[in-house]
Amino acid sequence: MSKTYIEGASCKAITGQYGEFYNISFNAERLMQYANEKGYINMTMSKRREVGQYGDTHYFTLNDWKPEGGSAPTTNNPTPASGNTPTASNDEISVEDLPF
Repeated sequence: MSKTYIEGASCKAITGQYGEFYNISFNAERLMQYANEKGYINMTMSKRREVGQYGDTHYFTLNDWKPEGGSAPTTNNPTPASGNTPTASNDEISVEDLPF
């Protein structure tokens, strides 16, 4: 599978008093070309092998993964990873509700 690199995005890791932080910048106009049908832009941040020309330490690629079968499991047909059955609730969150 080929990677789609997100243009108009940059990330620099910096070390502060309380640990490592990330300064992330996006060009909003350029970023919108990667939006999915729900308007979300799913991406993966990865560490660069070498620091970039402008000090970038990380890069972003498009995360276009979709569940097999085109939909997420429902409460009628759960597929728990740990073998535990989720508790039914009116406040359940599905994979489609998550922005990533």
